[in-house]
Amino acid sequence: MSVKPLKEGDKVVMHTCIEAEKYDGILWTCATDEFKHHPNHDYTVIMLKGFSGSFATKYLQKVNI
Repeated sequence: MSVKPLKEGDKVVMHTCIEAEKYDGILWTCATDEFKHHPNHDYTVIMLKGFSGSFATKYLQKVNI
């Protein structure tokens, strides 16, 4: 089963990271589509509205509302 990339406007919550404890229960809105900072990176990040800096998508779960 493939996971669809996160897109601008998607709603997400953080999980299994230190930020998830600090922002427990916060619903975030994606400000960008997910992307790689560098072509050689094997992970993607995304910008979240109200969060400073990019955030690794592997620690985000899309929420369907």
